[in-house]
Amino acid sequence: MAKIIDEREILVRQPRLGMGMLVTALITMLTVQWMTLDMYLPALPVLKEEFSVSETVLNLSFNSDLLACSIGTLVGGTICDKYGRKPIMIIGLIIAGIPLLVCAFAQGIWTIIIMRGLSGLGGGFAITVGTAIVRDSFEGRSFETITTITQAAAIIGPVFAPAIGSYTIEYLSWRWIFILEGGIIMLTLIPFLFAIETWPKEKRRVDSVIQATVQSFNIIRDIKLLRFLGVVLLITIPMWAYLATCSYVFYDEFGVGNLEYSILYACGTLVSMFAPFIYMFMIRKSNARRVIECTAALIGVAAILFATIGSIGPVLFLVGVIPAFLAEGMVRPLATVVVLNKYHDEAGSASAVIGFALMIVGVLGSAVATLPWSSFILGMAIISAASALLAALLWIRAREFVDM
Repeated sequence: MAKIIDEREILVRQPRLGMGMLVTALITMLTVQWMTLDMYLPALPVLKEEFSVSETVLNLSFNSDLLACSIGTLVGGTICDKYGRKPIMIIGLIIAGIPLLVCAFAQGIWTIIIMRGLSGLGGGFAITVGTAIVRDSFEGRSFETITTITQAAAIIGPVFAPAIGSYTIEYLSWRWIFILEGGIIMLTLIPFLFAIETWPKEKRRVDSVIQATVQSFNIIRDIKLLRFLGVVLLITIPMWAYLATCSYVFYDEFGVGNLEYSILYACGTLVSMFAPFIYMFMIRKSNARRVIECTAALIGVAAILFATIGSIGPVLFLVGVIPAFLAEGMVRPLATVVVLNKYHDEAGSASAVIGFALMIVGVLGSAVATLPWSSFILGMAIISAASALLAALLWIRAREFVDM
């Protein structure tokens, strides 16, 4: 950890926890938050049969988490600017963990939908506060490197989550998925109990939470920022569409078993783990403009692969999604670094806006992906092609924000 942290670039030290442990705790927390989403995916076909519901209704249990998480990121950023990072992180993790334990005893799909939504709200608090803590604690190259690594944590969890979920269903039951998720989240709370607050009282907002929330929207009045975020969000849509439909594609369209599904899913996300580090390499050799253009091109490649070879077999479908995972994994840390550097004194609000936007587009992407397509693979091809085209067109007007 010492190699990525320059002592001269530390803004707030952690005498009790240590800077290395702080970064480790943030990576672990973010990994677990994203793991809870993907560990649940293998249960979707099982819950569909057990509760006799359609994919559309069942998808609400996926989207309720994303939608509530988007609200949590927006509100959490504002609240932590007013009350500090540490208390909101602790509250967020408690809210994220307990409802998942309730899901383990659900007797109907609506209990799961509501409780996962409540859990997502707490997860949104934790995610946006974690980003703000990094901005508070580091500057310069250390900030950029740690931001990239913490964004990679959004991918580390999904590598192992489906395998854990699949084996949990096979040897125990889907209910134990929620017990594991809730229990692990509560464990990630422990390091933050020993952390030092990173947002001093003299910098905190003095207005009400409602006023502060309204004030945070001042950031999105910047039309140049909105154009830039529009490009970023379009590039991430195919990844969200894949998450919402992959279990149906692998299980129902290709008929794979739990083991095969776990391996295929893990291979895709394992490749995407390298994306943030590819971004780091490219940004040092080139510039942000070139990274954005590269990611938009990758989405176009994904569309072509889905349309030509995606329906032949599960492995070739996986080949199609790899460019989309790489694009999302590269553009997420880039967007975080660019926006937080431009809004350094409003880190909580800025991280909230980024998180909110990414989650909302996740809801939209997964909703569009689960429309009654003749084939989910065809849907992925159309979604990817549209995303690439719209991103390229919008980028013509959005390039100036990166150069500001």
